[in-house]
Amino acid sequence: MEPLLLLGAPTNQARDAARAAGRFGKDMRHRVTDRTLTDLLGLPGMIVTEYVIEVQGSEEILHIFCKHEHEVAMCPCC
Repeated sequence: MEPLLLLGAPTNQARDAARAAGRFGKDMRHRVTDRTLTDLLGLPGMIVTEYVIEVQGSEEILHIFCKHEHEVAMCPCC
């Protein structure tokens, strides 16, 4: 897997990212799948379906849209 080169990133940051990518063996890397956001965010029982990044002035707000993994779900408080 080739390291990601960010557009506009200073050259030294791109080299640092390439060096960091070389430190991780293939057994440590994970391919992006339909469940990647769900797994990274730790949302058991949910599936992230969409996201929106909203810009408000100098801040960015991440909105995450999810659905239940199963057709029927129980309230965790009941």
